[in-house]
Amino acid sequence: MNIDGIAQAISSVGGQLKGWKEVSERPGKAPFAKESEYEIPNLITGKVHLRNNGDLYVFVVSKDVFNWKNRVKDLKLKGDVVDAAGGMIWISETNEKNLLDDLKYLRSFLENLKAAAQQKH
Repeated sequence: MNIDGIAQAISSVGGQLKGWKEVSERPGKAPFAKESEYEIPNLITGKVHLRNNGDLYVFVVSKDVFNWKNRVKDLKLKGDVVDAAGGMIWISETNEKNLLDDLKYLRSFLENLKAAAQQKH
């Protein structure tokens, strides 16, 4: 897993990264990962968290209010859902292709939810 592949996946779905920074478990400890905030306009904000060992976690915060936890069983993701609550979900990804596929899926999923909610009004 590399930063360029992650950036490409996010930009392929219309998203933007906001710059990488090293993160530590505590101040003074050696960095164990790099993180970047990202945004897919009008749908998602979040973070990508790339650990030094190559593990990738994606934090997704939907801009429309609903509970991801109630929808996890319906999601067709290639990554594994690590946690979900409220409008937030953490997904563990194994490679850039799965990241791209999941971001495309989530974008479509949220756009469909948004369209369905607008039709009800």
